[in-house]
Amino acid sequence: MHCIIPAAGRGTRMRPLTWSNPKPLINVAGRPMLAHVIDSLLEADVDHITLIVGYMGDSIVSWARTAYPDIKVDFAFQEKPDGLASAVLLAEQYLDNGPAMIVLGDTLFSADLSVLRGETRNMIVTSPVEDPSRFGVVVMDGTCVVKLVEKPSEFISNLAIVGVYYFASGRKLMEYCEELKKRNIKTRDEYQLTDAMQLMLQNGEPFGILDIDGWYDCGKPETLLQTNRELLDRNGGFGSPVLENSAVINPCCFGAETVIRNSVVGPWFSGGNGILVENSRISNTIAGTDSEFRNVVLTESVTGERSVVHGTPSNMYIGDDSVAEV
Repeated sequence: MHCIIPAAGRGTRMRPLTWSNPKPLINVAGRPMLAHVIDSLLEADVDHITLIVGYMGDSIVSWARTAYPDIKVDFAFQEKPDGLASAVLLAEQYLDNGPAMIVLGDTLFSADLSVLRGETRNMIVTSPVEDPSRFGVVVMDGTCVVKLVEKPSEFISNLAIVGVYYFASGRKLMEYCEELKKRNIKTRDEYQLTDAMQLMLQNGEPFGILDIDGWYDCGKPETLLQTNRELLDRNGGFGSPVLENSAVINPCCFGAETVIRNSVVGPWFSGGNGILVENSRISNTIAGTDSEFRNVVLTESVTGERSVVHGTPSNMYIGDDSVAEV
């Protein structure tokens, strides 16, 4: 199956981490966000991915081709951020006549996608939310989808569209995205995929919904840390650091060549390769590759690659190649 993954956003709410890394490649629970997404797609027999990229897109494509050599990976570049339907339409050149999925590049989720094999309806993965005005929503009549609305101004449903879609015909979806742009139908000055699907619904294309087991927010540092905790609690950690007079409180993820001296690390620590922790207490933290922590008490923090942290801060968000001495 073919899956289109829009991943062109600049991730401004995740700065300074996204000054030097694209958001989909930021680590959470020991792996890049995009790795969690692609692993979930394997259940649906996805063997072809089209990445819609923009900011630092070359690094996203290179990483995907290296990390998933058995999956065909191609890409299209989105020059203008004018909506999800417009982004998806860029993948038209790569589609065949079969089904297609769309999954947002920073949408982490737990769902049984194997049920999509052979599905003849279009399917939308949904989740109930407290504030549906932030999302596209699905209006149901019994088991039937009757209306789709992007960011409704008044309450019509609490079923939010998660950002995972299945279309029985990828080419038919493209026809409606083209129709949307031809008729210049916009919501909040963007061509929305929800509006294209509403056109499909109005023309008799059936939609069903698929429930989700978990939906994880990675939009800003504090929610990234929450997702890190939830994934570690759900899936457990991995890795075996070198311990010298030290202790680990699981769940944690450790990269290769991690050394911990005279320290306590965890719970909910996720680190890249080559990390040194010395005379410190660190928990609830995501740490970049080749970073160093000495004489610190650190919690609720995210640090970029090659960071050096000395002193006693309680929490921080710093990007790659930073030095913090407090």
